[in-house]
Amino acid sequence: MQRREFLSIALAGLAASILPAFAASARTVSYGSGKLDLYPVKAQGAPIVMYVHGGAWKAGSKSSVGSQPDYFNALGYCYISVGYSLGGNVGQQARQIGEAVAWVSANAASFGGDPSRIALMGHSAGCQLASLAVLSGLAQNVRALVANDTAAYDVAYLAEINNGRLPLLYAPAFRDRSRWTEWSPITHAAGGNGIPVLVAWSGGRDRDRISQRFAAALESGGHPVTRFAGTNYNHISISKAVGRKGDGLTRAITAFLEQTLAPLVVAQ
Repeated sequence: MQRREFLSIALAGLAASILPAFAASARTVSYGSGKLDLYPVKAQGAPIVMYVHGGAWKAGSKSSVGSQPDYFNALGYCYISVGYSLGGNVGQQARQIGEAVAWVSANAASFGGDPSRIALMGHSAGCQLASLAVLSGLAQNVRALVANDTAAYDVAYLAEINNGRLPLLYAPAFRDRSRWTEWSPITHAAGGNGIPVLVAWSGGRDRDRISQRFAAALESGGHPVTRFAGTNYNHISISKAVGRKGDGLTRAITAFLEQTLAPLVVAQ
């Protein structure tokens, strides 16, 4: 792994830990084994965007959402940021994402959301966990998936293109080689009920071929796929950009969600 790419991913984990939330205070609730931050809108039947943060599976915070809540609330979406156990078992973390989706589905009416219009979005480790949860069936009732920049769609392939070894940032989470296939979202590419997926990637090393390979597997598995080649972003900026007006990735995500979750209910 090149030093530049290593530093980019390492800094992403740090940024996920310290990046402040610029939106109004969230309402924090328990979904069972974890907590989530809820940013509702003043409407009934609003579509829901659920976000899973990154941080190399061992860092990060559900409060590290930047301008996303304000942006999506203004468009009429309920916005929810999901917390999960850090530094633990990747399978357990994916199960927690599924548990959070189930809680949101069951309780959507209480905060004005529409349980039939849930989109799940994740960045970095959160991208891997969101993709794994949806495609493996751990997360039910998700209508759209936004997969934003991970190299861990296929863990064995990641090791293969790095001289047979996982890069340092991935090795602790995937030390159990016997779970590589199970924990690779690409293994489950035919799952998820064929929902639409937006696959976005940064200009980091190997991100293009890793993400394109995942997108092709999704299409073979029956998913409509939208691709976003974010070659002008690095691993950090492709996360921080989401929710910024005028940003290219933000426009792509907005258009994707409008198509898959339409019609929107604009907050009053």
